[in-house]
Amino acid sequence: MIENSEVRSDERKMSSSSATLTICAINYLPKALVLYETYRRWHPDHDFHIVLVDRKDAAISIDRPGLRLIWVEDIGIERFQQYAFEFDVIELSTNIKPAALKLLLRTYDVALYIDPDIKIYAPLAPVHEALKTASLVVTPHTNLPVVDGNKPDDVDLLRFGAYNLGFVGVSRCDEGLRFLDWWSDRCLEFGFYEPQIGLAVDQKWIDLAPAFFPALQILHDPGLNLAFWNLHERTLSAGPQGWLVNGEYPLRFIHFSSFDASRPDIIAHKQNRFAPGSRPDFQALAEDYAAQLHAEGSEQFAKRQYGFDYFEDGTYITPALRRFYAGLLKQFADVANPFDPKGRVMAFARKNGLLVRTNAASKRHTFQDLGKFSGPIRFIHILLRCALRLLGPHRYYMLMRYVAHISSLRNQVEMFGNIK
Repeated sequence: MIENSEVRSDERKMSSSSATLTICAINYLPKALVLYETYRRWHPDHDFHIVLVDRKDAAISIDRPGLRLIWVEDIGIERFQQYAFEFDVIELSTNIKPAALKLLLRTYDVALYIDPDIKIYAPLAPVHEALKTASLVVTPHTNLPVVDGNKPDDVDLLRFGAYNLGFVGVSRCDEGLRFLDWWSDRCLEFGFYEPQIGLAVDQKWIDLAPAFFPALQILHDPGLNLAFWNLHERTLSAGPQGWLVNGEYPLRFIHFSSFDASRPDIIAHKQNRFAPGSRPDFQALAEDYAAQLHAEGSEQFAKRQYGFDYFEDGTYITPALRRFYAGLLKQFADVANPFDPKGRVMAFARKNGLLVRTNAASKRHTFQDLGKFSGPIRFIHILLRCALRLLGPHRYYMLMRYVAHISSLRNQVEMFGNIK
């Protein structure tokens, strides 16, 4: 964790000392640059930082006004190598947010985190105004409930979190710094994407934050954080001063999460509420965003492999190996560099069949991919029905509760025994 720096609340001075950061791997750099360009258009006096979560590459150098690149290894997180091995790219990128924000608050009065797949359309004046008195600000995924049989809905938000942490603002005050310490500790210990057991990287923790940090403010402005998860309550239209949400509120930023630049009509792959082409108001802005990504070289950068997905000899680190390593972290505590191809982690992986012969990277699936596995799913259901007949309803019910527990591979490590 970053070294703490005490700031007394009565010494706090609100000024124009504001900065914004985003975090991404090298392959997402074009998205981060679109965010930078659109943010600086409206906030030319604010510094902008991009934290690159990837192995250092001397060829990556960008010279733009007010922009600073920071490699994740330089943030100052203790045991960074272990975290880089334990978490995948999404988990690591989200779990270092608190540490990166606290690094900025050493210099600035206000620090914003904004996801790289966001575009700014107007000044974030409501955010900065709120941070004059609030210790931190967040936005809910939605302002209105929805359970209509489509995804995502209220039930999904119970799994992934009520607030979207693609955006958060923090002020340099006692409570703001205490929040970042608390959030960082939780993220670096429990920041896994395992919604089946109640964990959703950095985001789910913020459901607890209003209870612990009373100066937190929830911003319900519909122009903030418009995305596929709240399109059911928001429409877009062109006004004389810019785009409007619901004909009234200035559109301030769109979160293009799960966006496919080659198919902007789809809206997002992680939703099924809106058919392709059914939201021409959103599609017009999505097509413009796709063109900006193309101009920043998105196709070229998309081919970049994530550096921490591989041992130092180029062997691919499977998701299963990451999870078992995380579950056995105490037994690997003396391993300073888990990426060493001659080290104990590699030996463990080889012994237990946790590498793949092809060295091919794993594909990240969404709920829409379930149809591709209909055959294996039918076979699993046959096995489950047999288990029900053999065990009876009581023992079968208890078995399924146990299966839910061990659906996190971290809870399966007892089968390896003592690995030393």
